Amino acid sequence: MFPEDHEPWRKRILDPGSDIVLKWNRVFIVSCLVALFVDPLYFYLPSVIENTGSTCVRTDLTLRIVVTFLRTIADLFYLLHLIIKFRTAYVAPSSRVFGRGELVMDPKKIARRYIRSDFFIDFIATLPLPQVCCSSVALFDLLHC
Repeated sequence: MFPEDHEPWRKRILDPGSDIVLKWNRVFIVSCLVALFVDPLYFYLPSVIENTGSTCVRTDLTLRIVVTFLRTIADLFYLLHLIIKFRTAYVAPSSRVFGRGELVMDPKKIARRYIRSDFFIDFIATLPLPQVCCSSVALFDLLHC
């Protein structure tokens, strides 16, 4: 199916210095900046409404939808970054003496190294915690006000 010099994407190992990885890193940084500026908007969701002598806290539905959508897009970029990190080679520490060093292209070694180093931090950053909190607050609004 594939020519001999082309591997399918699921089997391809990326060079950390290649153009596609460098471009992806730039895109990922922009998505991180978007997430950084979107997260504080969750503080603007609650608003106090006074109904015939009682006070109720509600959330702005339009802002909630927009903020949740933007944060979900940023989380998808985080998830894609997590997948790409499992497919990006690294320079072997033992070969860093002269020049660039030798790239480790074995998927099992790449995965083992990534899981031991940054995987759990990246995984926690990928979890949709603000969206879950926002949804639980919206459900609370519906039940109590």
